[in-house]
Order: sequence, then C-alpha cells, then structure tokens
Amino acid sequence: MNSIDKQYQILLQSILDYGVEKSDRTGTGTKSIFGYTIRHRMSDGFPLLTTKKMPWKTLVTELLWFLKGETNIKYLLDNGCNIWTGDAYKNYLKHYKVLAKDLNEWQKENMPPLTQEQFINAIKTDDEFSKKWGELGPIYGKQWRSWEVDTSYLGDDEWTAGKDIDQIANLINDLKTNPDSRRLMVSAWNVGELDIMVLPPCHYGFQVYTRELSDEERLNWYKERNLKYSNTGPLPKRAISLMWNQRSVDTFLGR
Repeated sequence: MNSIDKQYQILLQSILDYGVEKSDRTGTGTKSIFGYTIRHRMSDGFPLLTTKKMPWKTLVTELLWFLKGETNIKYLLDNGCNIWTGDAYKNYLKHYKVLAKDLNEWQKENMPPLTQEQFINAIKTDDEFSKKWGELGPIYGKQWRSWEVDTSYLGDDEWTAGKDIDQIANLINDLKTNPDSRRLMVSAWNVGELDIMVLPPCHYGFQVYTRELSDEERLNWYKERNLKYSNTGPLPKRAISLMWNQRSVDTFLGR
C-alpha cells in the first residue's frame, strides 16, 4: 500500500467518524466533512489508488478531452468513456419532458424518449443529434481553453472587443517565462456561465508553484536516475508543485 492509499483511507475513516448528514440535489443524502487536504510527493510515485481497480484509460481520456477544450460527449463515447453520459442523457430527458407537454396522445405513445443505449448510439452516428444533445454547456474544457471575454481594457480609457482566454496556454507560457509568478492559476468557476452548464465544476481550479532546485537536489536527482537510465537528459533546474481544489467529491468512489 502506498502513501496515497493510506491518506485516502484515513480520509474515509474521518468522514465515517466525524461526518455530518446533509441533504443534496439528488435526494440521496450525504455524509460529509468540510475542508481536507492530502499531500503527496510525486517522487514517491504517481498518486493512483492501488486498493481498487482504477479505470486508467477512462481517466486519461477525460483529461485529454478537457485539454482539447471539448464540451461534447461524442469524443468520450467514441473512445469508450462514459463518465459524462449520464449527465447528457438526463439533460436530454429533461428537455423531452418539456416538449412532450405539447404532444398529443398518439405522439406520446409512438414517439417515446430514446433509451440510454439508443441515445448513445445516436450521439455516435448522427452528427445533428450529437451537436444538439451531446453538448454539456461551457464546462471544464471551455473554461480552460476558451474563457469568453466581451471586452478588453487597453489603457487610457480605450477598450477593444474581447478575445477568448486560453488558460492552459497562458499557464504553460508563464511557467517558461515567469516561473516565480504567484498567478499560475487555472479556474473553471465562471460564475456568469454556471447556470448553462449541465453540472458546475467540482474541481473548480488549480494553482502551480515552482522553486529553484539546490545543487544538492540536482545532484541527487542525477544519481538516482543514472542508476536506471543510460541517458537522463539535462538536469532539471526547478521543482514544481500543484494545488488542486474541489468544492465537492464522491470520496468513497475514490477516483
């Protein structure tokens, strides 16, 4: 069992021991605690739980989907990932119920809503259907890669039409050109668009922090890797840390 497994199990036990009962939007109910931090050194290995089977391909597919700036589930379905299928299908059913109010009895009987299996197939094969019902609104990918700005201030009371902000590209550029910046942040919590997302962001933002490595740290890095690799490449100059923030998480699901 690795360090992340131990910390995860301590968190689960803390929820069981000290969590409070709360209602939620699904009507299921939750037991929760507020504000908890897990720390992990990447030098100890990738922080993936080992106490249960993890859908690695599914997780990677979703992350690539975010980084591509996509908000339509077709890419996910085409790559065997169903993480967001339920949300898209619920959205489809919600709109169908509204439309059904205007249908006559024959139409209601002969044009029932698609089953989830039929819905998935339609997303994969029907471009028009996919464009309409596979769209989840301006969720993570949209905010990460194309945060909308109406206007931009140029100075001296001059304004210009806004240009969408690519937060990921900006972050990469800042890491290269200004690594000591305290503004190395990406946010998905766009308060002006929360109401048109099928689900507001759970992991709403993250911040990156870097520092210079000491000569001793660089030498130790080389010694450790030189035992395993014939060519380690250039020595790193900086260490990087990531702080990931979530407003909510199904902790016992444990992804």
